[in-house]
Amino acid sequence: MPSYLVKVRKKMDIFAQRRVRNVLTGNYGSVFKGRSLDFDDLREYNYGDDVKDIDWKATARSRSVMIRRYVAVRKHNILLVADSGNTMAALAPSGESKREVATFCAGVMAYVAQHHNDFVGMVYGNKSENKRFMLKEDTAYIENFLDKYHKSLAISGSDSDLNSLLTYISKSYRERSFLIVISDADGISHINTELVRKLHARHEIMVIIVEDSPLTNKKLFSYDTVDVDGRLRLSRYFRENKKIAKAEEKYREAQRVGIRKTLRRMGIVCCFVDSVNHAIPRIVTMLEEQKHVRR
Repeated sequence: MPSYLVKVRKKMDIFAQRRVRNVLTGNYGSVFKGRSLDFDDLREYNYGDDVKDIDWKATARSRSVMIRRYVAVRKHNILLVADSGNTMAALAPSGESKREVATFCAGVMAYVAQHHNDFVGMVYGNKSENKRFMLKEDTAYIENFLDKYHKSLAISGSDSDLNSLLTYISKSYRERSFLIVISDADGISHINTELVRKLHARHEIMVIIVEDSPLTNKKLFSYDTVDVDGRLRLSRYFRENKKIAKAEEKYREAQRVGIRKTLRRMGIVCCFVDSVNHAIPRIVTMLEEQKHVRR
């Protein structure tokens, strides 16, 4: 089984827009309530401290009110929500399979989460079925479900149904989590915005869009290509036509702008990834945008 996590070496942060009400250091907000059980040290009581933290034995010894301080537990629940429809097995603009790009993007986010000892889980699905993997910290477990997701992507597979997958998430996950949605432009274009709004009220959402290879991709001129359904053969004559190339690029750019506007209105950041090589810088930019997005 290939290792998807070891491919990702860059350190990145996942910034939570919502913070807990308790005072925690830094911007990495906790999704848990209450205090940690990990004792750190003692210090003198200050106005505003919780009286429950007073250590009465230490107070009696020192003749001044002392409180216990604890190491804050700051963890996220990172849930990878991935489209496993047959379009995710098509080609990316780089000439790579979109399944390679999608799995690598999932690996990047899993690596970021592991860097902070977060819990990572995954749900992927299409019209036929949804597969669920629980939230855990175990590296081998994460590698296992990334490998299963990669193998599930095939041209012969079922069609995409991202709305069904998001509905499943809304019914199955009540605890607040980070949802990292991975799909393509067509999948995101057809999402139910009302469903996403309801999900976003409970969870934080970021979206990674794996781009499709254009029909006029010069890297594929030497190959015989067909559409995902396998019924339409793409003639080289049309693929080399400059007018078609210009019209297609205009359409795809309009689609990108439309997706960004739709998601931004809901306070959701996204990134478009066209290759494995560009995945990390695009995701880094998205994570930076997450720090400043208005909900």
